[in-house]
Amino acid sequence: MVFKDKGRVMDGFYVTGHPSVPVYVLKSGVIFDGGFTALARHYERDIRDILGNTSPEYIFITHSHFDHVGSISYFKSVWPDIKVFGSVNAKKILSRNGAIELIQRLNNISRAHLLSYGVNDLYEGEFEPFLPDEVVEDGSVIRVKDGLEIHSRYTPGHTRDFMSYWIPEKRILIASEAAGCDDGSGYIISEFLVDYDEYINGIKRFMEMDVEVLCVGHRYVITGDDVRSYLLSSLQHAKDFVEMVINILNEENGDIDKTVNRVKAYEWDPRPFPKQPEMAYLLNTQARVKLIASKYMKN
Repeated sequence: MVFKDKGRVMDGFYVTGHPSVPVYVLKSGVIFDGGFTALARHYERDIRDILGNTSPEYIFITHSHFDHVGSISYFKSVWPDIKVFGSVNAKKILSRNGAIELIQRLNNISRAHLLSYGVNDLYEGEFEPFLPDEVVEDGSVIRVKDGLEIHSRYTPGHTRDFMSYWIPEKRILIASEAAGCDDGSGYIISEFLVDYDEYINGIKRFMEMDVEVLCVGHRYVITGDDVRSYLLSSLQHAKDFVEMVINILNEENGDIDKTVNRVKAYEWDPRPFPKQPEMAYLLNTQARVKLIASKYMKN
């Protein structure tokens, strides 16, 4: 099954905000990721509907990209006792002025992006810097309410600071971009920005787990028998993407910019909204193309 909306996915587990930029919530008082800054009030409203008068206790961030940390500081202002968990590399990145400026800029662009496809009641405040309160490593286990455990998995193919989270009692995997993202048409965008081999190995690790609920970074939650099919498809799309980019690089004599523009014309331009803001897409695609060029092109 593919869950395409916000709301209850299974007993005690929910998608909040907007399915294209989700924040996942366990009723045990755990939040995963922070989405867009502009959607902060949407997330807050949904979280309060789920938890009632109980305040969330933990936020686990997968990585420090603008669309996954945008509302964290807002959450901390609303629920001051909440603890944020992230990797040591995420903490380093979120302490850099350049990273903060880019996160702010992209979140401001995303506000206009949301308005353009009819999302209203947006938060007008700026992204505010924060640092994780606690660092998690590969294999860290955090016990939360209801006897649940959050197991962290270091899966750095998308970014160097990437952590996926496994909840064995419910067989829920918060994989985000480490598993690729279906763009809404069945095409899975391959999200390796820093290491193709680690990205592929991460997906293969996921396939060895008994996953019932797979939470990707955007748009969908995959459940049941569809999880394995999705992961197999993600692997194939990644391999096909590399082959396509190599062919274009050869045709363009190794020109990165021309290759990025041709990939965008195929992968981003024809896709329906909601989709990734253009500037963010171009930054990511340039990273993917450069990685493929450095790994596979001899000259």
